[in-house]
Amino acid sequence: MTNHPTRSTPRFPLNPSDFMSTLSKLLSRRFRSILPLLALAFVAAAHAQDPTAADLNPEMVRDAGNKAIVALLTEMLSRNDLPKRFAILPMQRDVDGDYFTIQMRNQFASIGTSNGYELYTRMDDDWKNLLDEIKWGQQYGDTMDPATVQKFGRIQGVQGIVTGRIVSISSDDKGSVHVRITAQAFEVETGRLLWGQEKIGTVDLPPQPPAPPPPPPPIDWIKIGAFVIGSFAVLIIVIGLLRAIGRASRPR
Repeated sequence: MTNHPTRSTPRFPLNPSDFMSTLSKLLSRRFRSILPLLALAFVAAAHAQDPTAADLNPEMVRDAGNKAIVALLTEMLSRNDLPKRFAILPMQRDVDGDYFTIQMRNQFASIGTSNGYELYTRMDDDWKNLLDEIKWGQQYGDTMDPATVQKFGRIQGVQGIVTGRIVSISSDDKGSVHVRITAQAFEVETGRLLWGQEKIGTVDLPPQPPAPPPPPPPIDWIKIGAFVIGSFAVLIIVIGLLRAIGRASRPR
């Protein structure tokens, strides 16, 4: 009796359905592990494309912000139902140090004088201590609570305060710069909000001069000389051929 070798059938530790289920779980775990990295990469790419004040023309940013400030104060100081003596707090999210804060105060003094408004300009230790006390800074909200506003009543002669914030600085695909600023006016005695508005200042990219025409290509005298000589040689050959044909055609 001949013993035939027994064929061993390959055996899998998992049947096909279990194998696919396990593979799917492994891939799912791997995807979950890299998902935070993908999210961070997406956020970084978005921020890289988001223009900031540092990426834009500084002069255009300043001009656009000044336009927004003038529009805000022109509207505010045209009212007749506000206190007449205001102090202006440092602008939040200011650029170039206190540039827009200084412009806000300068424009208030320029526009408000003709309408009977006065600007509190004495930034002494009492003023600085009060700003430190209320922790006035970038983290402060858009609207102050009445109790905080009333603290400015300690400053002699101040009837109202004006706060401002740079909301955004952006540009469009045409190169124009937009600066959005919000401002609010509060009454010191009661702490209530008297006025608030938001304006956008825009400065368009100045038209660019037309590009000068390209310079004419240089004259290649070598090519011109070769062309003349070649043409002259061809002409001599043609004349020689014509003479030869003429001699051949004469009767002998």
